[in-house]
Amino acid sequence: MQRLFNESRCAWGKILAIFAIISFVVRTIFLIWQGDQIQFSLLEIIQTYAVGFFFDILALGYIAGIPIAYYTFVPNKFFNCKKHQNANRILYFIFLCVIVFSAFSEITFWEEFQTRFNFIAVDYLIYTTEVIANIMESYPMGLLISAILAISTAIFYFTHRKIVVAKEENFRCRVKKFSIYAAALLLAFLVIDSSKITRISQNNYVNEAAANGIYQLFSAYRNNEINYDQLYAGIDYETALTNLRSIISKQEPNSKFVEDDNITRQIRAPKAGGEKKYNIIFVSIESLSADFLATFGNNENITPNLDALAKKGLLFTKLKATGTRTVRGLEALSLGVPPTPGNSIIRRQNNENLFNISTPLIERGYEAKFLYGGDGYFDNMNYFFSNNGFEIVDRESFADDEITFSNAWGVADEDLFNKAIAEADKSFAANKPFINFIMTTSNHRPFTYPDGKIDIDSKSGRNGAVKYTDYAIGKLLESASKKKWFDNTIFVFVADHCAGSAGNTDVPLWRYQIPAIFFAPKIIKPQIFDKNISQIDLAPTLMGILNLTYTSKFFGTDVLTNAKTIDQHSFVSTYTDIGYFKGDKLYLLKPKKEQKVFDVTIKKYGWEGSQEVVTKNYDKQEMTNAISYYQVASHLFKTGKLKNLNKDQQNQ
Repeated sequence: MQRLFNESRCAWGKILAIFAIISFVVRTIFLIWQGDQIQFSLLEIIQTYAVGFFFDILALGYIAGIPIAYYTFVPNKFFNCKKHQNANRILYFIFLCVIVFSAFSEITFWEEFQTRFNFIAVDYLIYTTEVIANIMESYPMGLLISAILAISTAIFYFTHRKIVVAKEENFRCRVKKFSIYAAALLLAFLVIDSSKITRISQNNYVNEAAANGIYQLFSAYRNNEINYDQLYAGIDYETALTNLRSIISKQEPNSKFVEDDNITRQIRAPKAGGEKKYNIIFVSIESLSADFLATFGNNENITPNLDALAKKGLLFTKLKATGTRTVRGLEALSLGVPPTPGNSIIRRQNNENLFNISTPLIERGYEAKFLYGGDGYFDNMNYFFSNNGFEIVDRESFADDEITFSNAWGVADEDLFNKAIAEADKSFAANKPFINFIMTTSNHRPFTYPDGKIDIDSKSGRNGAVKYTDYAIGKLLESASKKKWFDNTIFVFVADHCAGSAGNTDVPLWRYQIPAIFFAPKIIKPQIFDKNISQIDLAPTLMGILNLTYTSKFFGTDVLTNAKTIDQHSFVSTYTDIGYFKGDKLYLLKPKKEQKVFDVTIKKYGWEGSQEVVTKNYDKQEMTNAISYYQVASHLFKTGKLKNLNKDQQNQ
């Protein structure tokens, strides 16, 4: 680039050097940060910095597109005037502030997610209200902004005289250079796949360090929608559907397919004695990894209430979250579908009137409510739940005297649970059974909560937030136990996803281990279910406890009723990688129709382990099963066949 623009109006080579040095420092920080999880070799170090420099060039090329176009076409007389040169220097200073700010942002993002910018960062750009408030509450912004300005000013002071210079340059020459630049940039845009080039190591931390954060941010935005059929391994669709129906039939002897072109089936009640109209309080807990619980080996005593419940209720010890985001967890828990690549269905178009956990209940007279302590506009939650049978109760529904504490993400979990009890009282007073589907917020950065509730100070870290949420759960059950509807109510406590999802492999399976507890002392006997299952199995399992005969579109299975016949598989995903775990193998589907199989070793409690790539000695039928689940799920959603039959027929 320096050679191409050696005689240019702007010293692009010097700007690249500044950009590359800042990127080099950030890259080095990441490698040192994860040093204890990386086995360094000289070749990998060289590759990391070489690939990183390549993407630094590419990122700057995209960033500089507009100013280069402007510098190409603006007339010499105007370009060289004093006022314009001063304006150029101001723009240069702003550019420095942006790239230094980006470096600081990447470091804070890595601290939380151990990755470069990805689709989560894209979401953060969309939902600015919550994110900006969260940042302001989580970090010393005055100090950080001062540091950014100081670094930017220092760089500007020593470089600005040599960056943008007054120069007479032939227009034709400028256009020729710009044409070469634009052609190269367009070619790069069309042919370069960063996910391939940055994959220089089996260690994912190395691959992430080799990338460029700004480039990754725009790449994530560009790939916001992912077409399964175009990018992922597939088989003949009819073969995939037939194979999936066969798996489901073997798992569910009490079911019968009622349509030929999908998985819609009639589920027979598992027991005699008729259906049960138990109330349901379903609590999806923000970022509750299994390793926070003493039940799973933690020795810090931060979940005493959940650990007590684990002994009194139905505990699932080998449950896997389907993804790494709240909307992915809500998708699995409400719809019972595998995590198809790209955005969660909750955030996609045409997601109205889908078969979900409330569908068979509303048909039986239940009131269904979605309760969230924040603004349900975030992540499209209000739109999704309101268009799928639920009444919305979010922060806007709280009276002032119902809020004792709130932060960027919403009201304290105690306030949310008190609201849930009040809503349950309303349903009970109206003689209506109810399902209250609750999404908590307190276990989220900035980790703030009311003072004096627990023995860990607010804003002191994740452990305090976990302990406060556990405390709030204890208060929820204490208050609920005094209600007339308590004995007839099933409480479900389950994580939406783990607190961390990064690892040194593509999809570190042990990072997806979450707890789930069904608690209803007059209905469910204490027991442990220790088979490998997925979040998508919880909704149909709940329907089984209610002893329902109903028409189902769930991809999951009632694992209690069918404990002897279930396939014991689970689903995990990142934004682009989708996995199917069975036995000791993780079958992974990646873009560009790539397939991988990993040998998985998991330690006792499930959040530590290792993975090694398998080149052979795996069951190819299981890879076909993985493809069948994901291909059929993607197709049925795309074609509208996951929608409620009755509502579809009414709209015809």
